[in-house]
Amino acid sequence: MKSNFFISLITSFILLSCNSDEVVCEETINSSCDNGLLIMRSEALTGADQTFFLDSIQKPVNTPLVFDNIQNEVQASFFGPFTRPSNYDAYNPINNTYFIEFPVEQRLFKYDITTQTRSEFIISGFYSAPIFYNGTLYALEVDFSNFGYATNPAVYEIKTIDQNNGSVTSLTSGTFPLISSFNWESMSSAKDNNGNLYFVSNTNLITYNVNTNTATHTELVPTFDPFNNFQRYYGLELRNNGNLIAIRYRDNTFGEGLELVELDINNLTSAPTVIFDFTANGIELNNEYYSTTYDSCDDKYYITSRDINNTSTSNFYEIDITNTTFKTENFPYYIMGIETKN
Repeated sequence: MKSNFFISLITSFILLSCNSDEVVCEETINSSCDNGLLIMRSEALTGADQTFFLDSIQKPVNTPLVFDNIQNEVQASFFGPFTRPSNYDAYNPINNTYFIEFPVEQRLFKYDITTQTRSEFIISGFYSAPIFYNGTLYALEVDFSNFGYATNPAVYEIKTIDQNNGSVTSLTSGTFPLISSFNWESMSSAKDNNGNLYFVSNTNLITYNVNTNTATHTELVPTFDPFNNFQRYYGLELRNNGNLIAIRYRDNTFGEGLELVELDINNLTSAPTVIFDFTANGIELNNEYYSTTYDSCDDKYYITSRDINNTSTSNFYEIDITNTTFKTENFPYYIMGIETKN
């Protein structure tokens, strides 16, 4: 509490002393937002198996991006370029550890960034979208009996993952009527500061409260129809105003689009607000091989996406939500598992 109060006093002093020079003020405040990003890249190096590099990207982001290597190792030959799909990574700022799951190979990697060591665990089950809250690693598992693909009614469990051996413990379970699809491969997650974890798969949102150990389901598109009102949500994050943001793909009677939208946390079934239009900016995203993160400090949303037209390359995007501008760069390898350090 003392440190937070001290920081607040410093921030207030900076804000009050900036009236005469707004440019200097903005640079001073934003300097606290430049803690960088974590990202993993996968390359098939000549004469070696698939190699994975855990890197840090410097902020503020400039193109070409500056990568600082943290750790790289040659993995087993069964790791191919399409082994790891989307949103199976999490970062714990409390002890500076980074987790990334390779579900097809049933492997979970733990990177201790401070000591630059890596642990590997064998995992089982169809849990996905791992996320930290107060140092505990949570995940959602979809219907185990159907290989992680829900049937109607959908069945799921909220679990914790042991950070020392990768084992899981079930906390609570739930079920709901299914009108769109719900599966482990399309899951992404977010959290707030009040004990709520959010998991989304297509149009299904699960809210889990860690304090009460209760979970609820919300159908984001009550009028969903696979032919006349198809929609899909992914890349879920929590914006600094308390609302959820996500990528929305739609193909319905109102037209087709790919947008970053904001969901009113107090009225999740209301029409979301479009805050960035990917289609209008000529951006295509791969909803199967992608990762996202959001930096609440400077209101920027980050995406990595395997290129749809050339799957041996990947695209990186920084979306400045406040200014509705973006930066992008293409790489001749697969980049994934992006996480903010803030």
